[in-house]
Amino acid sequence: MILRRCGGINLPSLVLTTPGCLTSSSTAHGPLSRTAKTYPMTSRSLSFTPFGRFLPLLHQSSRTACPSLGWSSGSNYEAHLSCRSKKIQAQIHKIYVKLFKTFEKTSPTAAEVDRALEAMRLIAPLSEEDIAIKSYSLFRILMKAPVSPAYTQEKKWEAYRLALHGAYKWDNFLPLVEDPRDILTFLSHHFELADRGEDQGEPIQNALRALAYALNPQTIDTFKNFDPTQPSFIRGICFAFQAGQPRELRKAALFFLPLVADRLFNTSAPIMTTDEMKTLCENWASAVDEIGHSAYLVQKVALAVLLDMMNSPHWRPHIVPKEWKLLERFTSAVPDDSEPLKRCLDNTELLGAISNMGNPDAMSLWSLVLWLRYAELKPEVQVQLKEVTKGVQKWDFERYLEAIEMEASKAENELTEYNPWTTDPGAGVLKTKIDNLRVAKESLMALKSGGR
Repeated sequence: MILRRCGGINLPSLVLTTPGCLTSSSTAHGPLSRTAKTYPMTSRSLSFTPFGRFLPLLHQSSRTACPSLGWSSGSNYEAHLSCRSKKIQAQIHKIYVKLFKTFEKTSPTAAEVDRALEAMRLIAPLSEEDIAIKSYSLFRILMKAPVSPAYTQEKKWEAYRLALHGAYKWDNFLPLVEDPRDILTFLSHHFELADRGEDQGEPIQNALRALAYALNPQTIDTFKNFDPTQPSFIRGICFAFQAGQPRELRKAALFFLPLVADRLFNTSAPIMTTDEMKTLCENWASAVDEIGHSAYLVQKVALAVLLDMMNSPHWRPHIVPKEWKLLERFTSAVPDDSEPLKRCLDNTELLGAISNMGNPDAMSLWSLVLWLRYAELKPEVQVQLKEVTKGVQKWDFERYLEAIEMEASKAENELTEYNPWTTDPGAGVLKTKIDNLRVAKESLMALKSGGR
């Protein structure tokens, strides 16, 4: 934000990207658009806008009071900051009340819409919890507001972008998404614009951040009715993962992808060309590496996607070989009730397909996973696993056995935290897991004693 001197008051100018997308060179996310325009606020424009009397002090808050301005470093200084904070919160509330009223009108005037957008351009870049919460509420109101001669389609999409930026640009606070359908509509629209060559990185990033980081778990079923296989949406996903994109955009895409991975990868027929699938797999792998291959949350979302890629005969051949190493984190990063894992465990063709890939590491790691879940496998897969294990090296055999014993020991230690007579479901899950691992160990030892 730029502060300009006007009539004895510091007035803010806003850097606004084209078209209507905010940039913030001082944030961790960095600018996502190469073109920008500066919209200065003048004393005249402030005095004639209903938002004007609130905005100067709000933006002066960035010039935090300090002893050099006449306040001591003691309680007077702290009291001043507390007073200023309360005034700012009151201003924010009044501004958003006016914004809500403007966009809730059936037919706001052109002047009202323009003044509202002017206020939104000023307030959206600020990082405050209250701004984030109210911006999301405003976004939901905007989605219901009808287009009119004054509130054109172009202005409506600008308002959407400003509201979503105000809500989801800041890592420290992200409002809970109560209804992902509106944001999916917003995301699909901007994927289409990006597909036409328009630079839409920032609005796409804000939408992906909202869905990936702040989704209400109770609304997850919404994605079951969402079709991510539309060509423009697929190209939008590819756009977000491109190697040249900002880190925060790729990170948001990485955490969003598991929400649509099942419907994107487990299709009966390919929805992309061979080259497109290969490129997306490579870009996805580089994003995993860039964001942090060793970070637990990255491992968790990456493994969910990897398992769905593995389960698909269309995508499996294009998995970057080194990404199979993610399976080494299976025990810590894949929950027992993982749906992608269940699909792979039930796939009677998967073990044979991996065996034919000529990737010994992939085969060894997937065999280890299957031994850890041996008791849950279909009889057909159990037979396949035993046949494959007969031909492994001795150290692989010992590694399978060691992993089973370690998981059993960990489950037994966790079980000691429960009362022996408890009926707690958590204790029941652990007892079942211990029994299943014992079955796996006995089968593996029988294989060993039988000369494998």
